[in-house]
Amino acid sequence: MPASETPASRRIATVDLLRGLLMIIMALDHTRDFFSSATVDPTSPDASWPALFFTRWITHLCAPGFVALAGTSVYLQSRRGRTHNELAKKLVTRGLWFMFMEVAIVNFGLFFTYKIHFLQVIYAIGGSMIILAALQYLPTEFVACYGVAVIALHNLTDGITAAQLGHFAGLATFLIRPGVILLHGKPWIVVAYPVLPWSGIMAAGYAFGAIVMKAGEKRRAFCAVLGSMLLAVFAVLRFTHAYGDPVAYASHQELMRSAMSLFQVTKYPPSLDYVLATFGFLLLLFALGDLVLERRWVTRAAAVVEVYGRVPFFYYVPHFYIIHLAMIGTLMVWSHSLHPALFAPIVGAPPPGWGFGLPVVYAIWIAVVAVLYLPCKWFAGVKARRRDWWLSYL
Repeated sequence: MPASETPASRRIATVDLLRGLLMIIMALDHTRDFFSSATVDPTSPDASWPALFFTRWITHLCAPGFVALAGTSVYLQSRRGRTHNELAKKLVTRGLWFMFMEVAIVNFGLFFTYKIHFLQVIYAIGGSMIILAALQYLPTEFVACYGVAVIALHNLTDGITAAQLGHFAGLATFLIRPGVILLHGKPWIVVAYPVLPWSGIMAAGYAFGAIVMKAGEKRRAFCAVLGSMLLAVFAVLRFTHAYGDPVAYASHQELMRSAMSLFQVTKYPPSLDYVLATFGFLLLLFALGDLVLERRWVTRAAAVVEVYGRVPFFYYVPHFYIIHLAMIGTLMVWSHSLHPALFAPIVGAPPPGWGFGLPVVYAIWIAVVAVLYLPCKWFAGVKARRRDWWLSYL
């Protein structure tokens, strides 16, 4: 082991490696949103097909992984001498900043208009950080209990509708269940990621920080065993449909469609089955990534992936603009038009006949990730060299 690399630095590198992998995969989902010719629900076992289904499903790992690792990073910060009060101030201010950026910057990159506001993962991370600002005063075991309780019990609210909540329906939309807030009878705010379910995932990620701090072999063994256990529990709940997801598993004559139905889990809001499946795979990926770094396998590829994980927010915001602008340019060529309406296409509502098959979508995705590599590497270097307070907000 080189003198510059300690077990502690490798632990952090594993977090960055996994986060970088998730950031890369995430761009695939958004590229598919803008460029795919598919007009069916990609997660439907009946209407979709395996390549499209699993192209969408693999990106399910991104949001819970990103949110959980944000909690892990907070735990690691708490072990570097920060007081609870200092950490609480940082979490609240950063959480509010994320929520502002979701509305002011990220949404515009997605829609190129302010007529509608789509509250996604950055909003959920911001709100969860504010909740974690209070939770981090408690022992780590209590934070873990909060996370597990929210994840396990959230599906008890599946049968509750907005109409049953009366005047609290709007608040419940922001905090508990996805929904639409109307203004003058038109959609104004679409809440895709209500805060409370995702705060449980961030709390679980915070508690996972204690595992990250363990020695290499113990850390990997724990992740491998727990990940396998979560996938086993997921399988039992899916096959029995005892509890955990409003969408039931259905057996099909075709084995592949049965497999698609097995993994047809609910993301909005994250069901117990969704979290069990994604956390199970994420823990196995963490163990594998940790082993890759320790054994020094594929070091160049790992170093490239790790760059994206060190500057996730810096990567996240511009990737929407790059994909959206690429769509507009391609639309102009495709339609032989410079009509102003092309400059503000709403994702999910492209012109009839628009789009490409998955091979082209994958090629565009790789190009987008590649374009962002050098800017991300430069900014990662800036963050490594400097300690300006504002750098932690980007």
